Amino acid sequence: MNEQAISLLQQILDQQQKQTGLLEQIATQNLALIEALADGGSDDEGEPPSAYLNGSPINGGY
Repeated sequence: MNEQAISLLQQILDQQQKQTGLLEQIATQNLALIEALADGGSDDEGEPPSAYLNGSPINGGY
């Protein structure tokens, strides 16, 4: 294999390693976000929701 091909393959490898690092960072941040969202509802446990997901009130609101 000539030196130009080796250089190009090395550049591809370097870019793939950077991309892998960024994807790992995204996965870590997504996991932290999911955990934060899961913990976010713990302060009102036991109380029924007062609104539907679309924001309209559950009891009445016509």
